[in-house]
Amino acid sequence: MQQFMKNFVGKGLHLLIKEKDGTFKVHTIKIMQKTDDTCPVKEIQVGDYFLHLVATSQQGNEASIVCNWTEELLNNLVNGYKDAMEADFSHVTMCRDPISSDANRWLLIWGNTIEGHKADTIPYIS
Repeated sequence: MQQFMKNFVGKGLHLLIKEKDGTFKVHTIKIMQKTDDTCPVKEIQVGDYFLHLVATSQQGNEASIVCNWTEELLNNLVNGYKDAMEADFSHVTMCRDPISSDANRWLLIWGNTIEGHKADTIPYIS
């Protein structure tokens, strides 16, 4: 979790989360610990850690996202971060897999929306 947080906070690469309601740009990542049963993430045991993300939509709306992401997803995001940085891209976008019925299956796409970047560059999917 710490490696993921360090990569996506303040290093020039942004994490975007694309949902049916729009795309959210993550600007804050916190590692939190569940201390009692008032936590909204029921799958987490008291004492375990989870991520709290704060993101803003393109319309300026703020979203607070509590995540119980697997170690595998976090590792894929860290690897996606490295690949995106090597390719000089500006963001990694997470979106749900449209052909899967599993709501926890995500696609990772990295690309670039900075003006002046080559128009023929195709985003990669992990």
